[in-house]
Amino acid sequence: MKKMIIVCFAFWGFLSNDGWPQSSVDRQNQYLNETLKINIEQRFRKNTRRVSVQDSTWKDWLHRSGELPPDFSKMRSIPMLPEPLMQNKDGKDVPITTAKEWEEKREWIKATYQQWVSGHAPPPPENVKAEILKDTLQQNGLRIQMIRLSFGPQHKAKMTVELMIPNGEGTFPVFMTQWNHRDWAQLAVKRGYISCVYAAADLKDDTDLYMFLYPEYDFSGLMRRAWGASRVVDYLTTRKEVSKQQIAITGHSRNGKQSLWAAAFDERIAAVVSSSSSTGGDAPWRYGDPQYASETLDYVTAWNAHWFHPRLRFYFGREDKLPIDQNLLGALIAPRPLLYHYSLVEPGLNSWSNEQNYYSVKKVYDFLDVPDNIGVLTRMGSHGVAARDVEQTIDFLDIHFKRTPLKWTNNLYYTYDYEKWRENHPGIQERAEQLTSISLKENYSDIEDFNQDKRKILENLDWILGEEPPSARATNVGSWIPPIRDWIEKINPVPTIKGAKEIYLGPYSAVGDHVSGILYCPVNEFGNLKTKLNGKLPVIIYLHQYAHSTGFSKGYDKDGRRGTKELFESLTKRGFAVMAIDMYGFGTRIWEAKNFYLRYPQWSKMGKMITDVKGCIDAIEDIDYLDDSHIYLLGNTMGGSVSLMTAALDDRVAGVASVAAFSPWRSSNSQYESLRIYSHLHGFIPRLGVFADNPERVPVDFGEIITAAAPKPILILAPDLDRYTDIQALKEMMRPVYRIYELYGAKNQLKVKYPVCEINRMTVEMYDEVGTFFSALYEQN
Repeated sequence: MKKMIIVCFAFWGFLSNDGWPQSSVDRQNQYLNETLKINIEQRFRKNTRRVSVQDSTWKDWLHRSGELPPDFSKMRSIPMLPEPLMQNKDGKDVPITTAKEWEEKREWIKATYQQWVSGHAPPPPENVKAEILKDTLQQNGLRIQMIRLSFGPQHKAKMTVELMIPNGEGTFPVFMTQWNHRDWAQLAVKRGYISCVYAAADLKDDTDLYMFLYPEYDFSGLMRRAWGASRVVDYLTTRKEVSKQQIAITGHSRNGKQSLWAAAFDERIAAVVSSSSSTGGDAPWRYGDPQYASETLDYVTAWNAHWFHPRLRFYFGREDKLPIDQNLLGALIAPRPLLYHYSLVEPGLNSWSNEQNYYSVKKVYDFLDVPDNIGVLTRMGSHGVAARDVEQTIDFLDIHFKRTPLKWTNNLYYTYDYEKWRENHPGIQERAEQLTSISLKENYSDIEDFNQDKRKILENLDWILGEEPPSARATNVGSWIPPIRDWIEKINPVPTIKGAKEIYLGPYSAVGDHVSGILYCPVNEFGNLKTKLNGKLPVIIYLHQYAHSTGFSKGYDKDGRRGTKELFESLTKRGFAVMAIDMYGFGTRIWEAKNFYLRYPQWSKMGKMITDVKGCIDAIEDIDYLDDSHIYLLGNTMGGSVSLMTAALDDRVAGVASVAAFSPWRSSNSQYESLRIYSHLHGFIPRLGVFADNPERVPVDFGEIITAAAPKPILILAPDLDRYTDIQALKEMMRPVYRIYELYGAKNQLKVKYPVCEINRMTVEMYDEVGTFFSALYEQN
């Protein structure tokens, strides 16, 4: 291992004049060094397997193979999902218009997926042999057979299969699933399916031996299980009871992943139901990084390194460079029936990400003229699946196998479409062109000179946020005892903070427009509030990242996916009260936001989020033990954007800390799609979309927004490897912002730091940085 580390750091002597490694190999060594730093360490538990025939761990593989990350500087950045119906030819995206072109793309997807994600599987063996170990006929006519398949070199590869065959004439559809889902198979056999349970799961796994029997192939653990499933199909197609055109496969969690992989690479599988398969299944890698609060690439490969090819780990923090993504894997299944099944609020995934995956895959189903063959089944609950859910998945199969007259309905929650919004706002282009874009001047003579631009900045910010409907101020905040909690919190429980009293705000005494939240107040050993000298507590309002399924309850730390417990504890220990709400459309508030633009066509979701924060500030003013002269905002990624805009629009904000919050809109391009992320992707500020093709004409940018908040103290943490942020453009944008602070005589009130070798996440190390910043603000006042 020492030799590898020496290689990692040796390149620093070969930098070009601009500080960037000269050769491709030098750059790749730099990328390796960064990869080793930002990936969490591999974890080990009872079912941890080898990552390859030769290697126990990922680092063993690195050391033995000598492989380096790709030269990312030469790879395309695709920040949003790669388009399935596009081919890249001579550096240009060309639409796919024929079946032949789609077949070419399919082959490219298979090859690329095996290169970076799954590894390469052997060709199908031609010597599958079956031995019936046990054959039982029950009184109700159900035949249960235990079978051992053998194949491969000297027939040493094995696969144990249990078949449950209904009584009756003719052939039957097949319901394939893994060993630990036998109870699912029991339900399916009652519905007239041959239930087939095979040993490719943690409970019983016959596939691990395959890597030793085929050492020349680098297929990963999940790919071995998927390949094993195909060997079961080899056998099923020889059985006279089987309807060969109706073989379906399903599985849950990691088994949902392997079910997708099996169907993607084996067209004999006629339908697939993937349940809560998340990262590496129905959740794209691009929309699963730390800011989305789901199972990140580094987390899933740290805990389950054997599931994926070791090369995949190179892409953590650079998911936009990954040529492939899960939407393209799903597209391989078209036109066969495909059902994505998951809970909206389970903590291991991000339901918005899953739905974006569905929309992308559906483009291929539409292209092949089978739009109804892809479905979504959304449930409520945690990761576990109940019988009611399994029954619905079998309904989906029945519908597509023409066994029932039922019609399938998809319940979708993130239906925003920018083009449809644009159609409903026909005069928006003309109104946008009437705006005067405000850019900060290099020099202002004095504050009054700047104030002339500040007024225009605030007018332009108001315009892009849309027209807020009139509202009334909330009363009786926090007065209802005992609190009545939202039932969703039992699935994603809010953090319990040691040394703090938890005060529930809502629903009968909620903040703002009926928004529930939690107030954590520091207490002494007797449970009494640890107020400051004035008898009040300074307050930090926490605004979370793109945590659609979990809201504020989930953050990111060295273990990859813990909640915000440690963050809140670090702040309450310093004497701050922490107020936290799920932001609009996140966590407990998914349904609330579903039809926003039908209800409020002239407003924006970002405007609504800012209004909610103002409602929190109103509540702080009304609660007598909180210090309304010391109200601070702490925002993580998207929450950081909301924090900065709120500070510009509300004088009651005393200071802001933001982490990985933004990239300048005016420098938005194909790599840093900062503008379209707000307008097209998430629909936070649709009016920005008018400027998508001419981002330099945006009426206001973050630099102006920050100066509108000046001279309020602001800390900006912009990690240098944040793939969403154009760091150079950010540094250039901040230069005139510093000068505005100097005009106010408040140069030290603006702090911008660029954490080295760090990505778009709020780390434990940043907790202390943020806490120190807020403590200094309070103490100096």
